[in-house]
Amino acid sequence: MAISRTAFMLLWWLPFTVQADNSDSLRFGPLIAQSQAPLQITGLTPILQDPFQSTVGQTELFTSATIGSVWANTPEYQFDYYHNQFMAGFIHALDEENRVGVWLQYRYAANNRLDGLTEKFHSIFGIDQNGRTEVDEDRFYIHIPDTMDEPIADFVGDPIVSAINLYGEQILYQSMHHAVSAGVTLFFNRVSHGVFANTSFEQSVQINYGYQREKHRLTAMISLVHRPDKQQHFIDIKPWGVSAGVSYQYQWFEHHELIGEYLISQGKGDSAGLGELNALVHEFALGYRYLFGNSAIELVALENMFNHDNSTDIVFNATFRHRFL
Repeated sequence: MAISRTAFMLLWWLPFTVQADNSDSLRFGPLIAQSQAPLQITGLTPILQDPFQSTVGQTELFTSATIGSVWANTPEYQFDYYHNQFMAGFIHALDEENRVGVWLQYRYAANNRLDGLTEKFHSIFGIDQNGRTEVDEDRFYIHIPDTMDEPIADFVGDPIVSAINLYGEQILYQSMHHAVSAGVTLFFNRVSHGVFANTSFEQSVQINYGYQREKHRLTAMISLVHRPDKQQHFIDIKPWGVSAGVSYQYQWFEHHELIGEYLISQGKGDSAGLGELNALVHEFALGYRYLFGNSAIELVALENMFNHDNSTDIVFNATFRHRFL
């Protein structure tokens, strides 16, 4: 089943499972979006969290579908494939200061046919194709000469990540316009078969900051991640990593919001010959959110920036969120 068709059907069906539209719309904070770089997405990838505490007993449920196209073409390595992800989970307010959350993610390699769209986009805006037109479209190909005897190809359908995330958060400070919280994430991933077979247990701590005033909302996060001493994506990785992000949400109209987010991650590679994979990952997400009653639908496009050979070329994401009051 094509993931694009599944995503659209999921978004069409989910709104009918909730009650009718209420007169007042809620604010949902930052997008549910992660770094999409090839190395980052094979392990724990922190998510921006809104530190403004929900009402005691309130639960937010979310589900999302993501499609991405990876193209990284350097003398040190070549990545050319598609990855897609389903993610679903919830965050629950235990009391005025504490929240807990659980979300599952399943990422796999499948043909979402984004190569043609990406090439047309680059052509329209005069962006260099960086070798895209010199190879076949819709390839599944990875080659890292320093660590691999021969390329890996045709891994369509192989799982990349099959993980559970456990999140706990405590509010440290909150006023009408400002809030600060600290969060901890436990991540367990087990891929039992395919070229990405791997088992890992990772942990992270993060500090979240929020600011809100009338139609404006700002969220920022900085996180420290600890990883096991083992390869991911056929590459030696750093045992510690730092990532950060900032999100600005503007309530355009009563039921419409525009969101821009900037994500930055420390390079995850830990070998001298990996070039851009050792460099910072910069990504920008542009999102639109439609609010109705206690629910929201988010549509997001995420693009790499600055270092174009260490992140996913282009990503599209659709998310449904519902808050049980």
